[in-house]
Amino acid sequence: ESIGTMEITRLGIMGGTFNPIHLGHLMVAEEARQTFHLDKVLFVPSYITPNKNVNGATAEQRLAMTRLATADNPHFTVSDMEMRRKGNSYTVDTLRFLKKLYGPSYILYFISGTDTIHDLYNWKEPEEILKLCQFVGATRPDGSEQIDSIIASFGELGKHILKLPVPTMEISSTELRRRIRLGLSVRYMIPPAVAEYIRKNGVYQCTTKNSKIESKRI
Repeated sequence: ESIGTMEITRLGIMGGTFNPIHLGHLMVAEEARQTFHLDKVLFVPSYITPNKNVNGATAEQRLAMTRLATADNPHFTVSDMEMRRKGNSYTVDTLRFLKKLYGPSYILYFISGTDTIHDLYNWKEPEEILKLCQFVGATRPDGSEQIDSIIASFGELGKHILKLPVPTMEISSTELRRRIRLGLSVRYMIPPAVAEYIRKNGVYQCTTKNSKIESKRI
């Protein structure tokens, strides 16, 4: 695609805590890449996510796990820009930064997980976010009616909200952290390289001794 002689690059941005990153995140990113013909998807782990209590892994560990999870996909890449910026990680600031960095030859597609569209009004400067990017909201196959009214409420800018139906994959990072602490299997939920990193580095108090004690308590 090009405007005059200018080549247009479609860049997906997948922001999140990734605490830990799991197959649900990767599936949504790949689905968005395919559906919207994205040239690349940039994973941006947040330093501190407003409205979210990050527990169990340091920012550096979350970044390392994201790198391991995306390493085998040539279309995926990871940025530590929010880590370097420190402080609260607001999507609007990240989008402004990327817009300035890449200029008009890039169209930004911000990829968000299921149910995020419902929450968009609570984000910092939601209208500004919609001016800066195409906002891709992963939707469950059944939850579109409510979303349509939210899209309509943004008026003209609602056109920048794109629904991405994805197969339902009910994996939550909270539940994964709980399973890891209890020594339960997380196979087929997180990439093997990430599981290995968690085990080796004792992330989320993953120690064999700990696991055995905890599992007896159930």
